[in-house]
Amino acid sequence: MRNLSDIIEDCKLNGRPTYEELRYSVLVMTGILNMVNHELIKLYVEGKMPNEFIRKMKLEGGTCTMYSNALNKPPKEYLGWNNDPENPEYQRFHAIGSKLIDKALKGELPNQKK
Repeated sequence: MRNLSDIIEDCKLNGRPTYEELRYSVLVMTGILNMVNHELIKLYVEGKMPNEFIRKMKLEGGTCTMYSNALNKPPKEYLGWNNDPENPEYQRFHAIGSKLIDKALKGELPNQKK
């Protein structure tokens, strides 16, 4: 089985990972999200979160709200057409981003050249 980042990238490129890859990827991502959510709640209860962070978390569209909204909608509906790998515009945007990242990693961006 491929690693999680390769499976995610395949999805972004409108590829078709195997059922098993997707099944286990969903479980991994859910586990990570649940763990992060648990730790955030624990920090909040213990009073160890900075006020600015707490304010952002409570705003409409914050992490907790997004997670709740995502759980209550079909994934394709939650993503929307703008973030759908089947959208040609999404594919163009992703290709541009991938090229930029490759150039940055190779030190080829204008601000990286000597």
